[in-house]
Amino acid sequence: MLKIEGEMLMKKSIIALAVAGALTAPIAAQADATLYGSLRINLSNYDSTGLDVSDNSSRIGIKGSSELFSGAKAIFQYEQFVSTETGALGGGRLASLGVTGDFGTVNTGRQWAPFAIWTVFPTDILVNSDNSGSTGYAPGLHRLSNTIAYISPAMSGFTFAGVVVAGGDAEGTDDVDAYNLAVKYSVDGLTLAASTIGLENTTDQSVNSFAASYKTGGAYIAARFQQDERNGANEDAYEVAGSYTMDNTTIAANYMDDDNAADERYSLEVSQKLGKAAKAFVGYYDKGADDSLAVGYRVDF
Repeated sequence: MLKIEGEMLMKKSIIALAVAGALTAPIAAQADATLYGSLRINLSNYDSTGLDVSDNSSRIGIKGSSELFSGAKAIFQYEQFVSTETGALGGGRLASLGVTGDFGTVNTGRQWAPFAIWTVFPTDILVNSDNSGSTGYAPGLHRLSNTIAYISPAMSGFTFAGVVVAGGDAEGTDDVDAYNLAVKYSVDGLTLAASTIGLENTTDQSVNSFAASYKTGGAYIAARFQQDERNGANEDAYEVAGSYTMDNTTIAANYMDDDNAADERYSLEVSQKLGKAAKAFVGYYDKGADDSLAVGYRVDF
């Protein structure tokens, strides 16, 4: 039975790769397209799971651009989860297309929310994604579907972003399901950002977040605050993270206190670049009631 299941899984993976190749060929012929990805695996020993060799948020995608007659560029991106445990694709992460130029960027489809890019990612710095800020992702809001987004060009250090979500709800409900407004200011290694997400058709709930980061030389430090006012709750999340890089070695740490999580969390990690695309890490990750030493390996392409 295991042999049959393995053969079936291999056939499905071959078919998926063949389809991806067939889709990529015509795209590459008409636009500058890049196949990219990141395969990640780690070994941990949490009390809740025992010794576990597991996938660590691997992904594969295609992205690219094409010149328009106006001088602007058409852009596109398609990205899937992929499992190093089964070899199978695991669901959609991103699927967007848009246009970018001197006026800024307009993008549609499933894409990262400015909320995530500007106020979550600054503290999401660990190589091991198991304890690296995932509680800071307000569930279901870090990647948004059915979107139209605009990101302005940088103006005196300021960048503005606006996203609307329109999922085609039933008649009588609001046309806009959600929106995300955000602003970022960057100067001399310092970056400040603020974001607000409003959810319509759900008694007008909101998620507000703020982040600050500073980089100088090999040192980096960041902090974020999030207030989640959905589902009748008023839940706060705080996180601080920092790293120091010496040649190919990076020491990183983070601390999280999130009302959505039962316990405070903290981590200490050392990662080593092994080449242009490969790195390994070892770290200690504490989830309050559960903790573990973990080691891992990652190759980007």
